Amino acid sequence: MALALGFAAAAWASSAPDLSGVWQVTKYEPSIRTVDGKLPPLKPESRKVYEQNLVARKQLKPRSDLSRCVPPGTPRAMWAPRPILILQTARKITFVHEYQHLLRHIYMDESLPAAADIDPSYMGESVGRWEGDTLVIETIGVNEKTFLDRDGMPHSASMHVTERLRLIEGGKRLEERVTIDDSATFTAPWTARLVFERKPGVALSEYNCVLKYEDF
Repeated sequence: MALALGFAAAAWASSAPDLSGVWQVTKYEPSIRTVDGKLPPLKPESRKVYEQNLVARKQLKPRSDLSRCVPPGTPRAMWAPRPILILQTARKITFVHEYQHLLRHIYMDESLPAAADIDPSYMGESVGRWEGDTLVIETIGVNEKTFLDRDGMPHSASMHVTERLRLIEGGKRLEERVTIDDSATFTAPWTARLVFERKPGVALSEYNCVLKYEDF
């Protein structure tokens, strides 16, 4: 039985698109926007927080998410203008970020745990599945200590992130559509789009976080 299951896993792995390798976002966007270029649909109280963060940003006032080496969180870590190494197996896909050397494990074909059973963290709890040629990742349990972009787009601890990644342009690029569902912060779910370029021959470099104002 174990041998048969091993063959089944190998067959599944060979049929899935190969996302392994080093990737980097093609264009760094400091201000997150929806796929149609609009500001996410913030609730009035959340908009006030966002506007206050914008003022602090323009005045170069330190913010806790940028000045103390805290992780950027999910999904903001994907926005970083630094390479990402994807390690892919049948049971787990791991994102290794050059930025702060963050690790994010995507457990395949498992169910998300109940929110009450999660100890909130910066990267949250993620599970994945394949829908045809698209990797679908769902994440919950992201704490409220981060913002979604450099400008200070807020989110709550109840945020549910769904990412859909697929190869485009013959595998040279990777498209990611990120849907944010957070009724405590936004009036409706919304989606942003990122594109990554494959970086053959590139290795992750050393990264040292220092206690200074980060421009990301």
